[in-house]
Amino acid sequence: MKRLFYTIMTLICLVTTANADIYDDCENAISANNTDKVKKLSTTIQELDQIPVANLIAARLCVSAAIGEPMVYVKQTKSFIPLAEFEAKSTLKSDLMSTIAVVEKRAACVDAKSFKINYELEAISKQFEKINEQLIFDDTHQACTKLYSSDKSAAMLNQNCFVAFQRMGHPNLVFLEAEQKDALITELSILIDLRNSLASELVDTKVKLLAAEGGERDKTFKNEKTQNLADDLEAKSCAEFGYEGVYLD
Repeated sequence: MKRLFYTIMTLICLVTTANADIYDDCENAISANNTDKVKKLSTTIQELDQIPVANLIAARLCVSAAIGEPMVYVKQTKSFIPLAEFEAKSTLKSDLMSTIAVVEKRAACVDAKSFKINYELEAISKQFEKINEQLIFDDTHQACTKLYSSDKSAAMLNQNCFVAFQRMGHPNLVFLEAEQKDALITELSILIDLRNSLASELVDTKVKLLAAEGGERDKTFKNEKTQNLADDLEAKSCAEFGYEGVYLD
């Protein structure tokens, strides 16, 4: 058992030493301006299944020298790509994540604004019912009081007027909030359409981000900037989207 263990450890050491020699050999070849050897060693390095962290810089220098431009090692794909391409992807990912943060916040603001409008509509409806009910009771009490003085039985038994006014609205009822209610309903309809559009944009942007990451989903999808929004009252405000007085929870 011990012999097997020592054998395995020896093989590991030999492989590690061999790989280390590759980087040293390439560095020496670069110093000697031996282009053919640099390219050969670069090909070997690019075919390695894993490059130790300690050798990443040497590996990048070797591959960059062989290809003729700065290269970057991408751990997820275990491959080298040009530095310019890596920076472009990083910029694209950063832009997409910023877009996602803005779209997610705007969508949340649309939801908050819609909730506020629904609350106002409900308040208007309750106010309408309260005013209508009060007018019915006021006039019914006045008419019944007058009728009671001449015909007590008729006043006590007549429910027709009360029911009609209650269902259809009192003749003297002026619903001043009708115009306001129509405006809120229109605004709510616009918000619903906008919310659907934002949802579609959010999906498209996240798909683009996945593509930019080469299929690797970023587990820290909501970056620190997005997380910090919850700690900043100004960041919670939806004023930037035109919704004054609306804040995210």
